[in-house]
Amino acid sequence: MATTTFTKGIEAYEDNVTFGTGITGTGLLHSFGTRKIQTFVGSLAATDTASAYADGDCLVELGTLDTNTPSTIVTPTKFFIHRALVFITTVAGPTLVGGLALNPTSGIATNAAVVSSGTEIVGAGVASFNPRISATDSVTEIDLDLDAAGYHVFDPLVQAPIANTSLYVFSTTTLNGDASAGRFTVELEYSVH
Repeated sequence: MATTTFTKGIEAYEDNVTFGTGITGTGLLHSFGTRKIQTFVGSLAATDTASAYADGDCLVELGTLDTNTPSTIVTPTKFFIHRALVFITTVAGPTLVGGLALNPTSGIATNAAVVSSGTEIVGAGVASFNPRISATDSVTEIDLDLDAAGYHVFDPLVQAPIANTSLYVFSTTTLNGDASAGRFTVELEYSVH
């Protein structure tokens, strides 16, 4: 086996990097077999400041989850969401609470319903999985406060259909103000099975 020495940190490589069977890194996606860590950059710049948002309405589409697996793995049918780390660099402005959802449809417009046809993975609508009892917990997650700068960490331990590849940020509070200043980064850790 050959030894490869990296002179820069792994994060400095924006192209494909392969570390052996099933371990790859591509830009903002890192894959270790069926386990993925993917980063999404979020901006509320395109939110509709003239209309009201309701519970479950799309604020912004963040991107697409990766479904690739090593060839020896059974074709995946589910996502399992381990952790979502949201770092809010610029607050939305008005009070704005929401969550993250996966949806089978890409391109849902801002201010359109997104949660009703998808799976909420971060927010008060999530009944998280308790690894101590290997079953759904009686505790639900809290919503994401988009008007609070800093780190927000969620360990939902929930599953979603593999067809729900599009990641969205949605509102749970009525929004009648200008939230277009909001900026954040989402790091999602998940598995495909």
